[in-house]
Amino acid sequence: MGKYRIQTIVFPKDTKHMLCKDLFYKGDRGYLDRTNSVLTLGVGQTCDLTTYLNSCSWAKWKKYTNANGLTIYLDIEGDCELTFVGYSLEYQEVARQEFGVITIHNNPREMVSFTYPDNECTIVGVEITAIGKCVIYSGFYEASYEGTLNDIHLSIATTTCYKEEFIKKNIKLIKDEIINGDDEIKNNITVHVVDNGRTLSDEEIVSEHILLHPNPNTGGSGGFARGMLESLHQETPATHVILMDDDVLILPESLKRTYHLLRMLKDEYKSYFISGAMIKYEQPNKQHEDIGSVRGGGQFIALKPNMELNELEDVVKNDGAYYNASNQYAGWWYCCIPIEEIKKNGLPLPLFIRCDDSEYSLRARANILTMNGICIWHMGFKIKYNAAMDIYMQVRNMHIARAASGVLKDLDIHTDYNREFFRKLYKFEYGACELVLQGVEDYLKGPDFIKSCDGEALLKEKRAYNEKLIPLEDNKAIQIRDIKDVFEDENRKIVDKLIFHMTKNGHVLSPSFIYKHPGVITTAAYGFSIQTQNITRKTEYAAVDPYSETFVIRKLDKRRGQDLLKRFKKLEKEYKRRHLEVEQAYRKAQPYLTSEEFWKEYLKLEK
Repeated sequence: MGKYRIQTIVFPKDTKHMLCKDLFYKGDRGYLDRTNSVLTLGVGQTCDLTTYLNSCSWAKWKKYTNANGLTIYLDIEGDCELTFVGYSLEYQEVARQEFGVITIHNNPREMVSFTYPDNECTIVGVEITAIGKCVIYSGFYEASYEGTLNDIHLSIATTTCYKEEFIKKNIKLIKDEIINGDDEIKNNITVHVVDNGRTLSDEEIVSEHILLHPNPNTGGSGGFARGMLESLHQETPATHVILMDDDVLILPESLKRTYHLLRMLKDEYKSYFISGAMIKYEQPNKQHEDIGSVRGGGQFIALKPNMELNELEDVVKNDGAYYNASNQYAGWWYCCIPIEEIKKNGLPLPLFIRCDDSEYSLRARANILTMNGICIWHMGFKIKYNAAMDIYMQVRNMHIARAASGVLKDLDIHTDYNREFFRKLYKFEYGACELVLQGVEDYLKGPDFIKSCDGEALLKEKRAYNEKLIPLEDNKAIQIRDIKDVFEDENRKIVDKLIFHMTKNGHVLSPSFIYKHPGVITTAAYGFSIQTQNITRKTEYAAVDPYSETFVIRKLDKRRGQDLLKRFKKLEKEYKRRHLEVEQAYRKAQPYLTSEEFWKEYLKLEK
């Protein structure tokens, strides 16, 4: 029987992490030496380490790995009481179990250990109560196991484009806490920084185990394809590739835990993808998603509700029952893929940006594993609305993904994006209507279009259709008591509902007498949401983005709306006539579009 350290107890260091201290430890703040990660407690103060980041996901370690016993070690000094606990769900209520208590008096600094008895808890941890002064220097969990550990060499492929400060900070963290650390991962990791913006220098990035690859700006799909290629052919063969966004706040311990998990995986789980959770950067206690599913007409849905990870119940639920679903995917903000799965399933489709990660998971029919503590912090998507990417790229690429890989056959994607056209029309968001139509038009051009497409130039062209927002303070006519009120809608009136749909909100069959006098300009939310009653029978209103405190005035333009409706009807006829032919062309081209041969030529790596 062997023993293996699987997890280290961590305390917050980054300023952002101080805003979500309860993800690390709960109870009294004590005195935290952030530089040395040492916590000092005074008499009566407490520190509960049964948290999102410092509890041990014991049920998952038992299920997915060869671990069969668990011991916790604490490097601690002083007078304290240690209570070793576990939690699970019983009838959807949190159940607590106490395994033992150790009381320490006048204790010099030493390593205290406790072996948990066999149990069925979802998570286990420790609560520390200071009887006198107590200093917690460090701690870790160690698992016992039968057999041998897997040989793992982890490759990290991170794609960046004009986000130098984010990537330099993350690379420094990896250097300081992994490459220059004492964990065995230091000798079994290679980092590939793919620089789509070509603004970084070797001096800023390159060091032992860390490589820089200037790359054409081919978007996320091109950057991650390059990262996969480099991982496939690196000097020390990689067993797994972690694809990771650049504009994220990382916790090096998450990388270490991924590595330790891979070392102990049972044979039947070695093909699984490991999906790291996205925690909202702007709300650093709240999980946005750790595993998703494509539903309805092509909507991306988090399979778990927005977990409040500072709440014990949500920590247990998040690591509890496996959320199995159809059309599930792992987002490439943090996704670990076995190299054998890449060899089997190929490289990404050249979609530039949007849907590349979901298409890849669906194409690979990926089984996905998640675990508390494997995560990054990323700005939430709701506050990053960009019509060129969120409308044009989404419409075009979802059609392409469905056609090329044969995925999502159970979903009526095209009909849903038709509905999106009308939602934008009713909101007087004419540029977005254009982008819906252009997304379908470019899809119908077939695979030759994306084979030779300059994604950077194309996206720049599509951004011209984005609305130009201005600061709220620049217009005193908009009166908002609370900026979040823009998400509230008036009570729906039956007459207004009939007028709204019959006239397509003023674009057809709409005599001038039906409009309400504007008076104070009505407000509605900018982005995907729609406040239907607020915008009915109006000739103009303000679309307000509460996150950036900006707005744009939208005005009814019957002529433009009617022209868009004509184009929509004409395009629908063409789609119905040609979509089977186009789909077959994409399906035939897919093996080449995801091959090394294509990507090496597309990225101009070799003739």
